Amino acid sequence: MCCFVPAAGWAAAVCMVGPVATSVRRGRWWCGHVCPRGNFYDRVVAWASPHRAIPRFFRSTGFRIFMVGFIFAVFGVQMSLAWGDWGRMGMVFWKIILATTAVGVALAFVYAPRTWCSFCPMGTLSAWVAPKKPPFSPGFRRVRVDETCNRKCRNCERVCPMQLAPHEARREAEGYLHPDCLKCGTCAAACPTKSACF
Repeated sequence: MCCFVPAAGWAAAVCMVGPVATSVRRGRWWCGHVCPRGNFYDRVVAWASPHRAIPRFFRSTGFRIFMVGFIFAVFGVQMSLAWGDWGRMGMVFWKIILATTAVGVALAFVYAPRTWCSFCPMGTLSAWVAPKKPPFSPGFRRVRVDETCNRKCRNCERVCPMQLAPHEARREAEGYLHPDCLKCGTCAAACPTKSACF
């Protein structure tokens, strides 16, 4: 066990750096395609979630700034206390991932599967550094909604794991560029008129 925990903890460090590093060119793509916790919420926890609306407060800039500061402060203090001991340093990552996942699961049982993702500190940092306007990198995906969208069915909004509204981007040349879009393509797959596509 003493060998497993530090290794698992340091592997968790990849999940902290990866989303921000890839978002510079691809937005929150990591969160929708690679993040183990996000996939756990989508594929396991979603079955027991009531799928209620994520409170607006969780998406507020102030709360998200607080969460980034809080998590990094806790992480910094714990890491400084463990500094020099690779096992204890790995355990810091392990504890933070375990605690935040537990909070995320609890919120999923109250609201929606990806409630935690709406204010996840690494997701927030990813959204802040994601491209906001052209030129985009060749691998950057965005939802395009053409004029056949009537904005009335809102299927895209109902199926979006982040509870976003891609139909708002109807006819916009740059496509749907919400910084919290996970580039998962769920909205396009659910569009009955095929108005939305990647």
